[in-house]
This record gives sequence, C-alpha cells and structure tokens, in this order.
Amino acid sequence: MRYRRLIPLCFLPALHLLVPGCSDDVSEFGIADAVVTIDARAKPGAAVNVKVDARNSGQATWVPGEVTLALPDGQGFTSASLALAGEVDPGGTGTFQGKLTAPVRTGLFKLNFDARYEGEKFGAIASPATEITCNDGVYCNGAERLVAGQCVSGPNPCDDGAECTTDSCDEASDTCKHELGPGCASCTSDCTPECTGKVCGDNGCGGSCGSCPAGQACANATNECKPANQPGSCAAPLDLLPAGTALLGVHQITGNTTNGLHEVVPTCNSTSTAVEAVYKFELTEKMGIEAGVSGYDTVLHIRKENPATPQNECLDDKPAATVGCSDDASPPGDYGSRVDAALDPGTYYLIVDGFDASQYGAFDLQVKFTANGCVPHCDGLYCGPDDGCGGDCGTCDTGFACSAEGRCRPDPCTPDCADKQCGDDGCGGTCGTCAEGSLCVPASSKCQVFADCNNETPVCDPPCGAGEFCGTDCGCHAANEPMADLVIDEKRLAEEILFDTLDVSPNSCAFIEECVGGTGLRKLLRFSVEAKNQGMATLTVPPPSERPDLFLFSPCHGHYHFNGFATYALLDKDGKEIVTGRKQAYCMEDTQQIALGPNVGCNKIYTCEDQGIQRGWSDLYGNTLDCQWLDITGVPAGDYFIQVKLNPSREFEEVSLDNNTATVPVTIQ
Repeated sequence: MRYRRLIPLCFLPALHLLVPGCSDDVSEFGIADAVVTIDARAKPGAAVNVKVDARNSGQATWVPGEVTLALPDGQGFTSASLALAGEVDPGGTGTFQGKLTAPVRTGLFKLNFDARYEGEKFGAIASPATEITCNDGVYCNGAERLVAGQCVSGPNPCDDGAECTTDSCDEASDTCKHELGPGCASCTSDCTPECTGKVCGDNGCGGSCGSCPAGQACANATNECKPANQPGSCAAPLDLLPAGTALLGVHQITGNTTNGLHEVVPTCNSTSTAVEAVYKFELTEKMGIEAGVSGYDTVLHIRKENPATPQNECLDDKPAATVGCSDDASPPGDYGSRVDAALDPGTYYLIVDGFDASQYGAFDLQVKFTANGCVPHCDGLYCGPDDGCGGDCGTCDTGFACSAEGRCRPDPCTPDCADKQCGDDGCGGTCGTCAEGSLCVPASSKCQVFADCNNETPVCDPPCGAGEFCGTDCGCHAANEPMADLVIDEKRLAEEILFDTLDVSPNSCAFIEECVGGTGLRKLLRFSVEAKNQGMATLTVPPPSERPDLFLFSPCHGHYHFNGFATYALLDKDGKEIVTGRKQAYCMEDTQQIALGPNVGCNKIYTCEDQGIQRGWSDLYGNTLDCQWLDITGVPAGDYFIQVKLNPSREFEEVSLDNNTATVPVTIQ
C-alpha cells in the first residue's frame, strides 16, 4: 500500500483514514509556478481546452479526486473543475486539464481558478485571456457577430458604398484601399468650393484652389501667389528685435499672419498648411531661450541656419534643421505654443505658424533670453518668482496673486460654491468631492452616476432586439451596421523615431501628467502615431460635459483629453514589456484625409473641442508632442520593439480589434 505523505505521514489514501495523532490541515497544501495553456479564441458556446502545469509547493501529496482546480461561478463561464492527471509529491509538478463550455456571449475572459483540497481553497491560478467571439479570424470576409445566440456574417469591411470606386482588401495587414474610377469624386462635402478669382490657397471647404510656381508662395488672405520675398518670409525674415536691442531679458512682440505666406511645415505638425511669420535673430554667445505665442491655435518652431547654405534651413522641413517645435503648450494655454532650448552661437529663425490653414491672425509673442545657455523652467507655470535662470515665470496684475500651482488668482479671492456640489471654487480649492461611484460634471458642478460598462465582457441592458448584437460599448448595434475601424500607420511609426533628452522640473506638464518616471534629465524615445479610421462609419464620443468619466481634464493644456485611446510599450526581444507608456489621454480629431471616394468627407469636422475621427480620416500624434514618447531613462542599450495598441480598453465598437496593434523594432544606442 502506498502512503500519501504529509509531514509527518498522516493519511492512508486507499482507506481514506487518518493516522492517529496526525491532522489533515489544508494549510499543508500549496501551489505555485503555474503555466496555463488555454484556447486563445473560441466561439460562443464552444468547448474551451485548458491545461495547467503547476508545482506542488506544499507539504502534502496531491491526489487525483481530492485536489482539483475549480472554476467558481460569476466569471461568465459555467462552474467546472479541472482534473489532476496523477499524484504529485511535494516539490513535483502536476498537470490539471479539462474542457470548459464557453458562454453564449462575446468578450475577453480572464478566468481565475481555485486550487482546492476536499473542497477547501488553498491557492489560486489566473489564466491568460480567452476571446469568445464569432470572428473567424479572417478580416476580408466581414465581421461575424453574435445575434440571438447565433453567429451571423457582417458586411464587407472594405465596401465604401460608392459604385465608382474599386475597393480592395489586404488580408495580410487587415487594411482597405479604394481607387477612384472615371468621374469619381475624391471626397464629398456639404460645402461648395469657391475658387472664383483665387489661384491658390483654401477653397473654403478644406481643399486647395491651386499651387504657386517656384519662387512664389500663397497668401491666404487674398488667395494669390506672391513673390516669396515679402517681409516675414524665409527670404525676408523680420528682425525679432530692433537693431541695437540687448537680447538678454523678456521681450513682448505683436504680429499678424493674415497676409503671411505658406512656405514651411513644422516638424511637430507635419500636416499644417497654415501661413506663417518668420523672425530672425543672431547669437554671438551661448544663450537660453523661452518663447511663447498665443492668439489662435498656433505652432511655434525654431530652425538654425547653416552658414554654408543661408536661408535654406528656414525652408528645410526635415527634423535635423529644427531646434525646437511646439504645438499646444501651457503656458500660454488655449492652444498656444511654447518652445525652450539652449542655443549655441549662430543665426536662427523663429517661426510663428498655425495648426491648419484656418488658423492665422493677430498673435502675441513673448521671448525670453537667458545667459550661458540656461533654459528657463516655466513649463506649467503662468507666474512665480523663480525660472531657474535668475528670472521669474511671470507676475500677476494688480488685484491678483500667484497661487502655489503657478496660476494668477484674485487677491483677495472669495470662493464661489453657490449651487455647486463639486468642482473648482475659483480660488484653487474645491466645492466638494463626489461620493464613490459618482463623478463631477464640470459643466454643472454636480455629482452624477454614470452607467458602468465592462468593455471586455460587455452586457447590454436591456437585451438587444432582433437582428442586433451587443457591442464592446455595451450598446446594441444592427448586425449590418457600418462600423469605424482603427488601424495604425506602421510605416510612419517605424520611420519617425527619434531620441531626445528632457530636463523635467516638478512643475512641468510632463511630470504633472505623469508622462515621465521622475524629474531631472530624462531620456526619451519619441515616435509618431497616426491612427487611421478606415471603417465605413465615423468614430464619435459624447462631449465631456455629458460623459466626464470618459475624459481627463488637462490643467496644463487647458482642455479635455479622451482616456484610453491608445497604449504604448517598449518590449524586449522576447516580447516582455520593459517600459509602459505614460501618455494617459488623447485629443481625438480629424488631422488629414487618408481615403478617397465620394462618401469620404472633404472637410475637417472634429477638433479637441468636439472630438471624433471621420471615416477616411486619421488622427496624427507627431513625435514632438508632449508625452508622445516612452521614458527610457535607465534602459540598457540593445534591440527592442515599440508596441502601440489603439482602443485597448475597447471603449469603441469596431469592425475588428485584431488590426489595432503595431510593433516595430528599435535599437537603443
């Protein structure tokens, strides 16, 4: 007879008797080092195979029938047990396996099993995720959906609904292409283009009335081509300061780009077609600069002249010529921009630009020069006594005082909380906090409870009707309903990688918004992400005033960002995550049209104020934007991968979630 060993020997398994003087305590049992193999994908109601190899880390032998892995109720699957294949002595490895029945619903299920002896729990094992889906893994044949308990086929994912286009689907990349036929419009608009008397520039509907010949550039105000040597152009830049003015100190400059030319494209907004004003200045010694511009949705950049090719660097749109570039910074806030840098002796161009062709006009430019290349640290501060270079970060007007967070507040300040349950009291304080389970709606300063949706295992309440399926957004959708479909421009991701260092202060927006792992000098891996909506429907979200649970207000940038739009990670060669991206929120908007066809909109519709991405458009996050990076401070040199995932939290229902990830190699020197 073989004895099951406890320490001391206590139990005779064949007779199910305890040896006198011994105890059969569940604390003698343990389980560790589990490796779970489970089907990664299964159809609703199908069998799911599970195998668990685990080490017996306790003091008692595992015996089949007595030690099991049990799947408790409440996880979507029916409760079940995985049987132990054979006895396992302490320190040995055993195998549990069995089949589970998938629920007749869809979702991403991560199961937790209880290790039990005679029904008593002595450990727990978590499984990798299993996708319960009708999707057969083939993109080009359409998305299969669960309708009334049955898997039904969805529409062709690449049919744009236009008879004059030739649609094609690439199964290898899960992407669509559309070629225009004769007489087929490249896009459509409820706007009528107006180019009467115009030879170039905006046609009033987001398109162009033509381009200018060499040696000329377009003036947006008159839509005519003008010689590219008018004041404020690269050929005839404006003097930043009057002749003889000492550079050191703070300078206030006003200007207007209304009559400017469009000659250059900023590296931090590669889709901009805005007109610009070009300033020039020269340094005979190393200095630091901090410049900020406001007045409209601006972009501000600095380029350095090469003495061998004067003026050419002003027209050079490549990153190598750019010393600094900013699109959206705080201060100045309100979509204004700020650059700061240490500059060596030489000639520089400071260029006031715009986000797109609609952004131009009067602007206020403040430029601060500091000695010895000291770079002012006023990121996130509108006021304060110390910029780190012997100056200040600004002073407040009479009747205002600088608060601890670097904002000018009325002084004295009387909190205003009339009819407010929560939110800002106007003096840097709060009117109250909301109870757990509710959130503050900024528009009303009231606490409100919002419906909770588990996007991984969604449940629609009330249940969906005939011909409908329950989406990841917990909403009911028709089986043939057109859907958005997000994909990543993998080529741009691979080609627009650069390394940078950033000196981060405790007041920096990058630190406040937790985009870096600490203060001081940080090493950054920057890259661009272009999220394309190749689907047949627009991706929309409700406004922050209605759903603050979906957004994060950026006090630094002064507007709302959408939570969970994408995640970034640095992986090693084995696919292990080394660094997690810290960019927390995004401003979803139309950046550029990426598909052709009469059912694609010609005009930009969505902005940071009204967020979304039209079908056939993309949202571009350039590599010079704040937080568009991985903080690789302390990461050893070597070969790695950048991995980007769109819609990782499944907030949006899409044609497919299989094409939302891109992974490209990168070498850290």
